[in-house]
Amino acid sequence: MRKVTHYYSLTPEWQYDLVKQLNTKVIDDKLIIVPDDIGKGFFYFTQVMEGISVVYADLTTTAPFKLTRQKSENELYIFHFDLSEHINLIKINEIDYEIGAFNRLDLAILDNQIESTFKPTINERAIALRLLIDKKLLHDFIQKFKKRETTFNHNETSNKKVFYHYGNIDSNSILLIRSLQNKSVSDLSYDSFIKGISLKVLGNFFNKFYMSEDKDAQITEVESEALEKTKNYLTNNLYGPFPSLTFLSGMAGMSESKYKSLFKKHFDNTPKNLFIKEKIKLAQKLLRSGEYTTLTTVMYELNYTKLSYFCTKYFEVLKRKPTDDFVKKYQIKKVT
Repeated sequence: MRKVTHYYSLTPEWQYDLVKQLNTKVIDDKLIIVPDDIGKGFFYFTQVMEGISVVYADLTTTAPFKLTRQKSENELYIFHFDLSEHINLIKINEIDYEIGAFNRLDLAILDNQIESTFKPTINERAIALRLLIDKKLLHDFIQKFKKRETTFNHNETSNKKVFYHYGNIDSNSILLIRSLQNKSVSDLSYDSFIKGISLKVLGNFFNKFYMSEDKDAQITEVESEALEKTKNYLTNNLYGPFPSLTFLSGMAGMSESKYKSLFKKHFDNTPKNLFIKEKIKLAQKLLRSGEYTTLTTVMYELNYTKLSYFCTKYFEVLKRKPTDDFVKKYQIKKVT
């Protein structure tokens, strides 16, 4: 088995020792072509912005190959996104983790102070995007992540706890990374393209992470009271149209995004769906009351304008047709 070691830094110098071991060369401090005795493909490195760099690997090995990233004092986190069609292995703390193959776990986040080894499957195309991020840019994320995660390792030199994570890539990022496969590395716009992809993928990850963080957070008593206030408003005004989210969030004293998120968590429903459900339940009471002569009268009473839409919503909520519940009011004609 061909064994190669390297380390990571945000700047290009980490590549120099690697190309010596591979017996190849680095082009413009960015591109490393995989030598024939290992397989075919390339590694591409570029600095995305201050504090963030990217390494993209697209290779097919024809012989057993093990690439070990040695821990270093560079204060980095490595976000490894693997879109290989077949399973590759990442070894962390002497444990092999399967990664890639689409439907399996395909994301690993590693502290640079933990050593890891990447072993691609022979004769299969390996696709991996690695984002190298300065820890100074991730202070808030690190603190929140440490509270959540139980996967830790002690750094032998500093005795500090360092963590690693193993999970899934979001679907939008999968599409973004796949777009790199259709872009030629010799294209003049490739460097700008991969930088843009890297920032979008990173943005997707943090958007998902902080949305999850919001879901995990406990709703305060003040927030609960505000949500109940808006629910009561909705249920007391069923004869009218649905008020806007802007109006409801303002009533709750929250941003629209926070209001929608907390409302869904608190009531297990969206404001509009809850409003429609309660309105249809009221419609059933009106239909059964015997006080109305036609369905359209009930429909208009509840501020609906199309009978087909009203009937569709009624069935969605109650799994019954309005006619199943309608008790018609019969008028007695006067005899003259």
